[in-house]
Parts: sequence; structure tokens; C-alpha cells
Amino acid sequence: MSAMSTADSVPRISPASAPGPSGPTSLTASSGLGGLGGLGGRGGVPLSVPLPYLLTGVTAAALFGVILPWLVVEAAHAPLDPHVLALVHLVTLGWLTMTILGASLQLLPVILVSPLRAARLVRWQYPAYLCGVLAMLTGFWTMYPLVIAAGGMLVALAVGHYVIVMAITIAQAQQRPLTARFLAGSLVYLCLVVAFGLTAALNLRFGFLGAGVLRVLPAHIALGIAGWLTCTLMGVSYTLVRMFALAHGHDDRIGRYVFVLLNVGIVLLALGFLLASGLVLAIGGTAFCAASWLFAYDYTRMLRVRRRKPLDATQRHGIAAVSYLCILAPLTMLGVLAGWGEPQLFVALGLGAFVGWLGQSTIGYLYKIVPFLIWQDRYGELVGRQKVPLMREMLHSRWTKASWWLLNLGLPVAMLMLLLGLEWLLVIACAVLGVGLLLAAANIWACYTMHRVH
Repeated sequence: MSAMSTADSVPRISPASAPGPSGPTSLTASSGLGGLGGLGGRGGVPLSVPLPYLLTGVTAAALFGVILPWLVVEAAHAPLDPHVLALVHLVTLGWLTMTILGASLQLLPVILVSPLRAARLVRWQYPAYLCGVLAMLTGFWTMYPLVIAAGGMLVALAVGHYVIVMAITIAQAQQRPLTARFLAGSLVYLCLVVAFGLTAALNLRFGFLGAGVLRVLPAHIALGIAGWLTCTLMGVSYTLVRMFALAHGHDDRIGRYVFVLLNVGIVLLALGFLLASGLVLAIGGTAFCAASWLFAYDYTRMLRVRRRKPLDATQRHGIAAVSYLCILAPLTMLGVLAGWGEPQLFVALGLGAFVGWLGQSTIGYLYKIVPFLIWQDRYGELVGRQKVPLMREMLHSRWTKASWWLLNLGLPVAMLMLLLGLEWLLVIACAVLGVGLLLAAANIWACYTMHRVH
């Protein structure tokens, strides 16, 4: 990978800028980028900053797909088993958070039309975070609490630097569109998730929480899934869906209501778990469900006004992901409030949330982001000088279609088999799902290996 600036600074991204001597219009026409020109430019974030996160994220997704069939039966009977906890954190930290960290470092300057601030040490953030995640996964797998805590501290260090960079960049920007508000809220939830996670990790060794751990863990999960991950993905969707689909006629009116309802729901859900208050949980769950459904409605509005009519792989994954969100949100709230304690139910809902809503969203966006970043770095300056590939040619279209079908056939069947207790069919469905994840990861890695700068 080639660096486009020194390690001491991350230059400004300008949505209007574009690589190559021919200017933005020629670039768009020659490459088939459509609305992607806003993701970067000659003065953009170096490829070596976001790309390691994105490639590591899809690798973690593939690893999850390999391990899941072997552990899903164990998860159905003992969700707090050390191996299951390692698998859960492989998804949340290795796949989803890893991907979001890299993508947001590239995306935020585009949204704000402002350079990343306080980013002098940004290149050290990835190795610190990666080492922390690996230590945590090792600690969970072998059940060594001190290793978990040590890895958690490294993760906290990397996350703390990320939060500082993002928060200062948002604070000093002259404009803060809707997506920036979602990202600002998600930074708060990320800090709380890390703090609660470290507390729970230390409690494994010292046991100071006592019975209070039964309140801290649900709050940790709610802040992670509903707060950090969902708030971030909803927020970036208001930029990326419009950009990718050329939905320039869409406004923020409904999105503002989504933002308020979502954050009210997240805060009340966390407080409800900490206070063990059914009333607070009910109000928070209602607000969260309302935000999810309103977001889904607004998502359809964005697709209706799009100028690029054919649905591509990113949009198909997005539609499936939002559909899972609309179904899973009320079911999860109903299960919590009704006191349904069967582990199979919550494992099924968790699998649907991780892969159906959160995982498919990230995979869909990576199908656009990774090819564009590599295309820009590899071919941007060659536009007008020689023939360059179209961006859509950098991915295997058959692989993207096959992966979508494997994911969206394997996942609902796996969730149903969890509820029915049919273990062999469950393992087969998870294997199908795993092949879909492997195929998606292989597609993105092939894009990198075939088109990287040597």
C-alpha cells in the first residue's frame, strides 16, 4: 500500500476534488464512480489509514463464518461459555467496530468538509487496537481475566485516541450535518461501552460487582448494539445511501426525529437495565422501535428519489439489513419485557442483529468503499492517460450475488432452527451463512490483491 502523506498529518478531504488531470467530470465519466467522488480526492486520507481496518474487519467476518457452525450449538445452551464470549467479541470488536473505525476515519472529513484534527498519532491507532482485540479474544477463549483486562486497556487506549480525533474534528468543523450528530452521539456510547466492558472484565478477576453484574452486562450489550453500532450505522446511512444512490432530493426532516427517538431509546434502555426498571425499559424500547421503523421509512424515501434506479449489491444488502432491524427490534424488546429467559431465543435474536442488521450493512458499504479507495489510489492519476477499469469491474458480480443469497437464506433458517432446537439443521444453516461471509470477504480481498499499488 502506498502512503499519500507523511505519518505526522492527515490532509484535508475535499468532496469537490478528484484525482487525475481531467477533473471531477472526466473522473466520474471514465470510472463509473457516480456519486462516489465525494469519498476522497488527491488531498484525501491516505489509503494506509483506513484500509487495514477494512481488510481486517472482513477477515474477522470470514473467521466468524468458519467458527460459527462449530460453536452455535454450544452457544444455544450456554451463551456465557468462554468460547462463545470470544466469538461474540470477534464479531463486535474484530468485525463491526474494526470496520466502522476505518470507514469513519475516511468518511468524517468528507461529511464535514474539514481535515481530521489531532491526528498526528492516527497511524498507531490500528496496531494498538488490533493487539488489544487479539489479547481480549485470547483471554476469553482461555478464560484468563487478566489477559482480557490487559487487552481491554489496549482497546480503551486506541478507542480513546479515536474518540479524541473524531470529537475535535466535529467540534472544529464549520458545518455539522445530520450524520455528524449521529456520530457525535455514538462516540459517547462507545466510551460507555468500553468503560462497562473493562468493568465487567475486572469483575471476572476480583468479583466486586456481585449480583450487580446482572445489571451491568445487559446495559453493556444495549449500549454496544443499540448505541455505538446502530447509532453509527443509521447516521452514516444518511450520507452513504444518498451518495451511492444519487438521492440528492432527500432531506433531513425525518432523520432529525429518528435521531431524537433513537437516542432517547438508547439512554432509557441502558438506565432501565441498570435500575432494573421495567417501566423505563418499556419506554426506552418503544422509543427505540419507533426510531427503527421511522428510519426504515426514511430509508425507503431515499431509495425512491434515487437517480440511479437499478439496485446494486450495496442497496440489496441495505434493504435486507433494514428489514432485519424492523423485525428484530420489537421482538427483542418484547422478549426482554416479557421475561423470556430461553437462551436459544436471545442467541437467535443476537445472531440476527449481528449478521442480519449490522453485518449486512457493513458488507454492503464495503462493496463500495474498498473498491473506490483502491481505485483512487491505483488508477486516479492515470485517468485520461490510459485505459483504467471501471469500479464495478473490481468486484466479482457473481460472488456478490451468491454471497447475498447464502447470507439471507442461511440466517433466517439458522434463527428458526435455534428456536426449534433442531441442532443438525442449525449447523448446516450456519455453514451456509459462513460460506456467504467467506465469499464476501474473498471478494473484497481479491479487489485489493488484484488492483493494489506494488
